[in-house]
Amino acid sequence: MVRFGTNMQKTSEPAWQDVGANVLRMDTLYDASFHDWLKCEDNVSIIASYLQRIANEYPMDRIINALRWLVSSWRVESTAVIVRHITAEWAVSATAKAAASAPFRLEAPQSSAADPAVMAGEARRGLLVRELTKDWTCQQIAQLVGMLSLTFWSERTHLEAFLRALVSDWDFCRLSSFFSYISGQLGLDYRVKVSMLQQAARRNASRLSLKRSRNSAARSTAADNGSSKRMRHDPAELSPAAGDNGGSNGA
Repeated sequence: MVRFGTNMQKTSEPAWQDVGANVLRMDTLYDASFHDWLKCEDNVSIIASYLQRIANEYPMDRIINALRWLVSSWRVESTAVIVRHITAEWAVSATAKAAASAPFRLEAPQSSAADPAVMAGEARRGLLVRELTKDWTCQQIAQLVGMLSLTFWSERTHLEAFLRALVSDWDFCRLSSFFSYISGQLGLDYRVKVSMLQQAARRNASRLSLKRSRNSAARSTAADNGSSKRMRHDPAELSPAAGDNGGSNGA
């Protein structure tokens, strides 16, 4: 699904962006039913294992694009399986070891709490979830994060890095609603919630200020355009001498 592409382009968009069309093209070329098989949630475990092997060979934008198409009509539980598999090794310390009893759970030393590689990996995971859940409700996102918490974030700092990336473009109301669903389950520190809500409030204020500036600029441009039109259609206003001459002739 991630690998397949074509050079035949009818628009300026890259061929890989239309995942559904590409998969249907594969069905035609190989007389197969890849599309139906991939979109069937019953196959989620096999699909997740396959994507875990190949998805991370590609840039983030391509991973997001493919997964958006894949999980667009799936349940939250199935999406959680996909995210767990694909991001399993995104936030791993160089000294971490996989636990034999839980392949996704890593046994890492305490020093990994502030490991730059781990923090960067958690931020990357947060961005992936943010992009996959753009049109989800806060309750659905909270449900997904809760499921992921059963596997990831043994350290509070790792969870915080993930959450800050996840909500990095959210407004205050959306974030507040999200916290109402998830705070108890994640055991978030009150100070962390306050800090994130303050950032969201500042984003709200910044967006409002930008909107006002744009509206003001638009009104100013419209006024300038109206003035220019009046000047073009009323040349007498530009030539006071013409009015004086006319008065002299009349005398």
